[in-house]
Amino acid sequence: MPLAEEVPPAVAVPDENATPEDWREPDAPVSPEEIPGVEEPASAGEGRARRKKRGIRIGQFFTGSVLSHDEFTRRLPVLVYIVFLMLLYIANGFHIQHKHGELDRISDELKQLKTEAVTSSAVRMTLTRQSEIERLLEERGIPLVQDGTPPHIIED
Repeated sequence: MPLAEEVPPAVAVPDENATPEDWREPDAPVSPEEIPGVEEPASAGEGRARRKKRGIRIGQFFTGSVLSHDEFTRRLPVLVYIVFLMLLYIANGFHIQHKHGELDRISDELKQLKTEAVTSSAVRMTLTRQSEIERLLEERGIPLVQDGTPPHIIED
């Protein structure tokens, strides 16, 4: 009697390393597990030592090597757009600051003109009084004879 049971020929034993063909999206990139010949490390310590760090480090900005990374070049249009928006935001701030200064200048000028208008209106009211007109005529030596009869309505 054999120790291991025999598998009937109709039932196939699945391979442990085989993956189903339809387990991922059609446009998804190939994962490292699917590449033949790539073996996983035996322990976690080995994996960390052998793993290449991905991403951008700060030192790469100073050397300029960050410009050659695919990640950076792929995101470059978005970065340019963000920088453009930041410049637009700064320019808008300066424009608003200039407009506020102009508004303050115009409001000060308006206050000054209102004051002048009130002053000239008061002077005009004073100069057009009958008593003031009589006084000015006497000062200049212009004779003015007032009629003693009250005005009356002229009828046709």
